[in-house]
Amino acid sequence: MSQSLRTSPFEEAVGAEYVAEATAGDAIDGVAPRWVVEPGSVKEVVEVLKVAHQRDLTVIGRGLGRHLTLGNPPRRADVIVSLGRMNRVLAYEPADMTVRVQAGCSLVALGSALHENDQWLPLDPPRAPRTTIGGVLATNLAGPLRASQGTARDLLIGIRTVGPDGTVVSGGGKVVKNVAGYDLPKAHVGALGTLGIIVDATFKVRPRPQHEGALEISCSDGAYAAGLALELRDTCEPFWLQIANDGAPPKPWRVIVGAGGRHEEVVAAVESYRATAEARGALSRTVPNAAEVRRDLADASAQLAHVVLKAATLATRVGAWLDVLETAAVRVGATPRFHADLVCGVIRMSIDSGSAENLGELVAELRPRFEDEGGSLIVERATSTQKEGLSEVGGVWGDPGPGLSLMRGLKEAFDPAGRLAPGRYVGGL
Repeated sequence: MSQSLRTSPFEEAVGAEYVAEATAGDAIDGVAPRWVVEPGSVKEVVEVLKVAHQRDLTVIGRGLGRHLTLGNPPRRADVIVSLGRMNRVLAYEPADMTVRVQAGCSLVALGSALHENDQWLPLDPPRAPRTTIGGVLATNLAGPLRASQGTARDLLIGIRTVGPDGTVVSGGGKVVKNVAGYDLPKAHVGALGTLGIIVDATFKVRPRPQHEGALEISCSDGAYAAGLALELRDTCEPFWLQIANDGAPPKPWRVIVGAGGRHEEVVAAVESYRATAEARGALSRTVPNAAEVRRDLADASAQLAHVVLKAATLATRVGAWLDVLETAAVRVGATPRFHADLVCGVIRMSIDSGSAENLGELVAELRPRFEDEGGSLIVERATSTQKEGLSEVGGVWGDPGPGLSLMRGLKEAFDPAGRLAPGRYVGGL
């Protein structure tokens, strides 16, 4: 980056009050940017990207910054484009059940706008109050509701992004039945901002359930919990279904299953789950404030002081893998905590960052075993130093598989000079 760069090009784009020198708190995995720029419109984003393009500067988009450490450390981070000023709901059509919203809008603010019509965007990623629309799309993070509602990829119907040279690209449509260009929006979901700066998006929304209830069931171990969870899944389709062990002595395992809908539907579902638990001789209790418990379960996988390994496998293999993961973690001196979504076959194991000095050894042992079964193991959260220690075991992402060539082709098409969040995604894209 040229040391002669002045602030004036960005000042002309967004105004002097919205250009600042980056501070230590703006660093991403230890990589320090020089500038933080806060555009207030798509036009201003375009102008900022044009300036960056002209000066060969790398750019990383940011919402509230809660999930920026996901993925690899960036190779360079010259300019942070902060979208906090672009936080409005642009168009909401309750009858069509669609909403168009700027990328800097928080999930909580959007939820408030939808609530008056008893509708919602059913996404509950970790730290939802600190997650923006752009952030949830860039990361494709999901919480317990994924079991019945899917992820951001499933709810997205249109997107608008700005490319590295300032070109505005639109894909998808404004209504659910319009599927023209539908694959373009999906390409950006989970790509960590490596294909474009997301500026707004259109979603299909759903009716908000009138009631939400849940049942917590005590279990002796992970394998037992997974077996019970499979039975609960088949008893009555759950609104959400989680297996948890928070690691506190004596390491209690539990299954928490949620139901949503009309009051009588929720009561009937919870009672059916209770009957299934009783048939196994398991103790259960009704959970008060089910929605709050669900949010707490989502947040548990994103503790700041924890390293988080995320595994993907078949639902029927969750129990066996919980045992394997626990044994491996204890062997390297770590105390593991587990949160698993059995319906989706996703297991998150978190360990205290202070006991993660053997993280590379742990990943080296476990990752090949998951990949041999067609699954995966990624390091979802870790410090930059811990990530550096994973270089010889496949890094954060592991083997991306045969799809890497396609992803490289997309990166080349959208960002041929590699200026957008370079290196953060799979395969160093």
